[in-house]
Amino acid sequence: MWRSTKNLGFFGLLALGCSEGATNFQAPVPGGDAGAPASGASGAAGAAAGVGGVGTGGGAGSAGGAVGGAGTSAGTAGVAGTGGMAGGAASGGSAMGGESGTAGSSGGMAGLGGASNGGSAGTTPGNCTFTVSSQTADEAGPGGIPTVGIVNWSVDLAGLTSANIVFGTAGGTPMTAPATLGQAPNFRTLLLGMKGSTEYTFHLEVGNGATTCASPDYTITTGAVPNTVPPITREMGPSAAAQDRGFILTGTRSGTSVALILDADGDPVWWAPGPEGGASRVQMSYDGQYMWMMTVNVRNQADGGGEVTRVSMDGLTTDADIPHFGNCHHDLTVLPSGGIACMSWIQQSGDQPSDLIEGDVDGNVTTIARLDENIYVGSNYHANAIHYHPSDDTYTISDRNPNLFVKVSRAGDVLWQFGGNCSGAPAPNCIAGDWRVNHGHHLLDDGTFLFFNNGSSGASTVFKYTLVETGTFSADEVWGYSPGATSNTLGDVQQTSNGNVVIAFSTANLIHEIDPSNNLVQSINGAAGGYISWRKTLYGPPPRL
Repeated sequence: MWRSTKNLGFFGLLALGCSEGATNFQAPVPGGDAGAPASGASGAAGAAAGVGGVGTGGGAGSAGGAVGGAGTSAGTAGVAGTGGMAGGAASGGSAMGGESGTAGSSGGMAGLGGASNGGSAGTTPGNCTFTVSSQTADEAGPGGIPTVGIVNWSVDLAGLTSANIVFGTAGGTPMTAPATLGQAPNFRTLLLGMKGSTEYTFHLEVGNGATTCASPDYTITTGAVPNTVPPITREMGPSAAAQDRGFILTGTRSGTSVALILDADGDPVWWAPGPEGGASRVQMSYDGQYMWMMTVNVRNQADGGGEVTRVSMDGLTTDADIPHFGNCHHDLTVLPSGGIACMSWIQQSGDQPSDLIEGDVDGNVTTIARLDENIYVGSNYHANAIHYHPSDDTYTISDRNPNLFVKVSRAGDVLWQFGGNCSGAPAPNCIAGDWRVNHGHHLLDDGTFLFFNNGSSGASTVFKYTLVETGTFSADEVWGYSPGATSNTLGDVQQTSNGNVVIAFSTANLIHEIDPSNNLVQSINGAAGGYISWRKTLYGPPPRL
C-alpha cells in the first residue's frame, strides 16, 4: 500500500553575528615608487627607499593583451615608517599598496602590472550576520538518519548568487554542501556523507557578486550506525593509491533489506529500509533531494508485485510502494524532471515484454515504447537494466534472454542494437555478439561501453568496448576483466571520474574497483546485493543516470 509520511521536526534558531571588516592593503615603508605598467607591461623596479616615506601603489595598466608582471626588484632597506596608503585604481584596473615597513626591512615592492582588458573588480569581505541552527536528522523526527545533518540558516546579505556550507572532520578532507538559492531568505541545507558517531565542524560561505561573507565555525556530532546495517569489510589491492575516492550507492537483497551509501573508506554514511525482497537499484534523484529504490520483481508472479519507493535524503519523508510503478522490475533510471523511467511487465507469468514508462511520484505516467519484437527480436523477453542519456535524450536497455543491448529514443524509436542476432533486427544499425547473459552497463558520451556479462556458467566477465554511433556503427573490444568471481544474476559496472571501473558481482555480494590497467584497487564485501552507482559527491546530478 502506498504510504507517504513526513515529519520535519522543529528547533529554535541561534542568532550569531559575524562581523568581518574589509581588508586594508598598505604599502611597505620605506619603499620606492612602484613601476607604473602600461598596456599590460611589467612595472619597473622600486627605487631605494627614504626613511619613513610612504610607498605609493602601482597605477593600473590600461587594457592590454596580458596581465603585467611585477617589478623585478625591491628598493633598498630603510627605517620603519608608517603604513602606506592603498594605491588608487585607474581605467578599471586594480592597484594594491604594500604593507607597513619594518625597521631594517627591504624597501617598497615593485608595482603590480595592470590587468588585461582594463581589469575587473573583485569582491569585498563584508559585515554579515548569520542566524544558524543545526541538528542531526534523527533529532528532527521519526525516520531521520543520524548521519545526516540539517542546517537551518539565514544571512542579512541580500541578492545571494552563491551559498555553500563547508564541513569536515579535524584534519580530514573538507566537503561542500551547496545551498538551494531559491529557498532564500530561510535556508535548509543537508550535510551528507558523514560517518557515524563523529564530530564535524562546518561554516557558511556566501556571496552576492560584490560582497562575500563567512560565518564562524559550528560543530555537529552524528549518531551511531544501527546494527540493521550489515557488516562490511574492505581490503585494499596492489593499486590502492589509484583509488577514485567517492561514494557507492548499493542495497542488500539477503537478510534485512537496506539501501546504503558507502564512503571512500567503505563506511556506511546513509541508510534506509529497503523494499520488501531487497533493493536491486538504489539511486539518488536528479536534484539530489531524494533516494529512489526498487525491488527486482524478477519472477513476475502477481500484478503489482514490484515495489518502487522514494525516501527524502534526511529520511523524514517516505513515499513507499508507489502504485503506478507496481509492475516495474530490475532497474530504474532517474530523469532531470524529477521522476524516473523503468521497465514494467505488460502481463504476469514469467518472462514477458515490458513497457518502457516514465513517471513521477504524483501518478503521471507516460509509455515511451513496448520492448517487444518491434524493438528487438527474441524468443522471449527479460529486460533487466536501463539508463537515461541526457546528451542525446535516449535510453539504453539490456535484455538477458536475447543477450543484447538496444538504444531507444524518447520518441520510442530503436536506434541501434549491440549483441544478439542481427537477422531480422528492427534496429537500423546492428552488431551481433556472442556473449551469454548481460545485465548492468555504462555507456559514456565518448563511446566507451562497459557491460557485465554473467555468463551461462563459470566466472563472470566485465567487457569494455569502444562504440562509434555516428556514421558507420562499429564496436571494438578493448579488454575483458574476470577475476574468478561469479554473479548468476544482476551484476553491474561503472567507470569513475579518473578512469577506474567499479564492478558489482551482485550474488557474490562483492564489489571490485580496478584501475585502467585492470589492477585491483579495492575489494568490498557485504554490500552488493543488486546494482550499484558510484558518485564523486552526494550533491548534484548522478554521473550515470
